[in-house]
Formats: sequence, structure tokens, C-alpha cells
Amino acid sequence: MKKKYPKISIITPSFNQAEYLEKTIESVLSQNYPNLEYIVIDGGSTDGSLEIIKKYSKKISYWVSEKDRGQSHAINKGFSRATGDIMAWINSDDIYLPGTLKLVAGIFESCPELSWITSAPSTITPDGYINYMARTPIYVRFFIRNGWHIKSLLGFIMQEGTFWRRELWVKSNAKIDEKSHYIMDMQLWQLFSSYTKLVPISACLAAYRLNPARKNNDNHEKYYSEMNYRLPLVFSFVIKYVWRQIEEISDYLDLTETVYYSEKDESWKYRYGLRKEKKIKLI
Repeated sequence: MKKKYPKISIITPSFNQAEYLEKTIESVLSQNYPNLEYIVIDGGSTDGSLEIIKKYSKKISYWVSEKDRGQSHAINKGFSRATGDIMAWINSDDIYLPGTLKLVAGIFESCPELSWITSAPSTITPDGYINYMARTPIYVRFFIRNGWHIKSLLGFIMQEGTFWRRELWVKSNAKIDEKSHYIMDMQLWQLFSSYTKLVPISACLAAYRLNPARKNNDNHEKYYSEMNYRLPLVFSFVIKYVWRQIEEISDYLDLTETVYYSEKDESWKYRYGLRKEKKIKLI
């Protein structure tokens, strides 16, 4: 019987990121996922990015290099062409880790009740070494809607490791806010949280590159400024500390709703309640 591979649409917005763009493209294409729709939207780069894109053009479903109105506009341009059952975007300096797309497809195929998933946050150095892997977070819809999942409070939702069903995108009438330059992902998560829950995966599927030239290379001050966020450091520290203890206790007692790898029978499982689990069939 022929395996069913749901179509996955991945968008990469880029502008003058030739130093890292090829690594990003390779991390997507090397997934060797049979039903991939990969779209690259370049903002008219002048640093050699176009040559890199052309190098992989036969494996890219659609690409364009032309002046646009910024990253948010580029992402919208990409999603306007996307036709996949599963959607995501990865920026032009971040990477997917091996096996990501097949695991994501397996999760969505095995768990039709899930519409929105994300992997444990991780970062890599400019030269590609993994230097940080986070504990599996807990995500609360009320907290997401109120913008509390930021670094100084409950921790960011990892944009490059987040995937959702097309049905969620359509149902929520989603679109990236083109007036936003930093918080466009958080705004999308706030919208999604009004419709469904976010379920974490207890594994690192993607990595955020600590690129010295990245937009948020200022301790996220511009990000916080755009969301008009102000909280005294002492309160931020207390809230973050208490939340980390809650996550640790929940993880220790196996209370966290998550997709995880079971060493007992060497399989992926979705834990959704006390002693309630469902096996994930990889495809």
C-alpha cells in the first residue's frame, strides 16, 4: 500500500542573507520529504542570495526575487501561493534538523485532533553548533492570547519549529500583520490560540541561529518596544522563576500534554491526559 504524505508548505522570506541562506535551504530540501512545497520569497537581495536560490531552483516549488515591503509582506506573499495541508515558515538564517518534516506529518496524520504544534526551543551559534536546548514548555491558551509567552516571562514560542494545519489558517482568517516588523509571529499565535491549543513536542526539530546581524540582536528590546511591553525586572524574574518550577514539576510527574519519544517501546507518543496516550505512526 502506498504511503500517504500530506503536503507540507514551507515559506522562507529572505533579504541579503547570503551568508546563511544556503544552510537554510539545504536544511529544508535535505528532509527528502516526498510531498514538499517549498517557496522562497527574496526581497531583491544584492549580496549573492539570488545565485544561491538559482542553484537550488529545480527543487524549489516557487521563488521570486523582487523588492517588497519587508519580512511580513514576504511571508504573506509566500502563504498566498501555498497549497499544502500543513504550513510553516522558516527564516533565512535558521534551520530544520534531520527528520523534522516526516515527524510533523506523522503527528498530524496520527492525531487529527491536533491543529497546531511546536518543538522545544533551541539555538545554534553563527557557525552552526547547537548551544541551547530548552525543557519542553507548557503552553496555556489564555497566556498566549495575552502575549505572556515572551523571553522575559514564560519563554518564546519557537516560530521556526511551529507547524499548523491549513484548516486553522483558513478558519482563523489568518494573515501576517505587515505593519509589524518583530512581533508578527506572536500576533499569529494570539490569533490561533482563540481557536485551538498549542501542543509542544519534546524534541528539537529546528534551531534559531544567533546571527550577529539578526533583527533581534539587541536583547529583544525592539521586539518588546513594538508590543509596548513594560515590566520591572524583579517582577519578570519572579514570574519566570515560578513558571519554570511549574514546568519542571509537571514534566517530572508526566502531566505535560506533549508529543514525546518513549524509550520503553521506542516509539513516538502523544500524551494528552493523565495516563492517556496515543501512539504516533511515522510515515
